[in-house]
Amino acid sequence: MTIPDFTDYTFCSGKNYGNLYYIPPTQEKEKEDARFSRKNEHRWRTQYHQEEKEKGTEKTERLNSGKTLYPLSRRGDFKKVFESGPKFSSKYLVVYARPNGLPFSRLGLSVSKKIGKAVVRNRIRRLLREALRKHLMEKSVRYDFVLVARSSSVQASFADFSREMSRVFADLGNEKDIDSNNKVV
Repeated sequence: MTIPDFTDYTFCSGKNYGNLYYIPPTQEKEKEDARFSRKNEHRWRTQYHQEEKEKGTEKTERLNSGKTLYPLSRRGDFKKVFESGPKFSSKYLVVYARPNGLPFSRLGLSVSKKIGKAVVRNRIRRLLREALRKHLMEKSVRYDFVLVARSSSVQASFADFSREMSRVFADLGNEKDIDSNNKVV
């Protein structure tokens, strides 16, 4: 291929000849024609969506995400829950609870490496989270929870964790007298 004179060079896309690009005039037309062959080709799409909006079938986002549990992630929050509030211990876990004054409950999980490998620890976390979520759906309790799994929780099933949570919620219902420092009186 012969290199044309400098009048045909432009600084655009095309074949690279050093710092300059050569774009033949026929190539530009082909791209425009191929890309924009039909104007308003998908015009029906906007009409279809406009009809949906008029019908009222448009999906809207929920104002409330519907989550019952939010994560408890700050170290200071964990410390507050450990230091104040009731503590419930059982065969499979230790539950620390503290009223939080928020419109939702928060959960912190502590599953040590002593319990097992990552697969085992993640299974226990999933079971604990689901057991607590199940009980929070039934009752409107606004607490910060920290669940510490014991080594015997490896053999526990979802039913065992659910039974433990029902005991915790029964005890939380009995302890209604909480002073200004969030300690049970």
